[in-house]
Amino acid sequence: MTGNETPGWAGRLMDWLRFLMQLVLLNLLFLAGTLAGLVFLGIFPSAVAVTVLLARLRAGDPGERLVTDFITAYRTQFLHANRVGSLFALAGVLAAVNAATLPGAATGVELALSGLSVVVSGALAVSAGAAVVLCSRYRDTVLRTWRCALVLPLASPGMTLAWLVSIGGIALLLSGVSALLPLMGASLPLLASGLVIGHRLDVLALNDGGAPARRLPPRGLRRLTPA
Repeated sequence: MTGNETPGWAGRLMDWLRFLMQLVLLNLLFLAGTLAGLVFLGIFPSAVAVTVLLARLRAGDPGERLVTDFITAYRTQFLHANRVGSLFALAGVLAAVNAATLPGAATGVELALSGLSVVVSGALAVSAGAAVVLCSRYRDTVLRTWRCALVLPLASPGMTLAWLVSIGGIALLLSGVSALLPLMGASLPLLASGLVIGHRLDVLALNDGGAPARRLPPRGLRRLTPA
């Protein structure tokens, strides 16, 4: 959040209100970008562009041209983000088809397979979140980004659990306070995802001998460069 010249609690309140308004604006930009990409081709680029701007908000330097910066990030990342997101879009479609075809009364084997499907779907959801954060921070080939996004949740169970709990808590909040859904339905989960996964990437970079301020990639992503 940005600083405010108003001292004390009033200044902090203004900072929080400004931050919340920026979250609402980013959520509207996400929706606009999704629609501009005819939904299917717009979700991943919008998520990446919003995550880029959310990182600036957390750093206290959001800039004064959020709309222009979003459009720039969206256009720059459009093709690459869709290539990366295609794997997770396909997995999401398959998961939806699988859920729709589950029988009403399942046998023990079918219940076990359903449980396995839920676990796999959860792991892919975390990987999709990791892919968004990776695309917002680094640029590399699609295959290498997929590999890191798929391996990171398995190699970081603490991060995976924190992500699932955070997203689950936000889902409960949004379902309980439905007025927040059109206001922060995308920006709030992306904010939590950037915090949890971004922190893990910074820790890996630090353990790998890098400086967090340089936002270096962890080991195995040595060829990545800041996006």
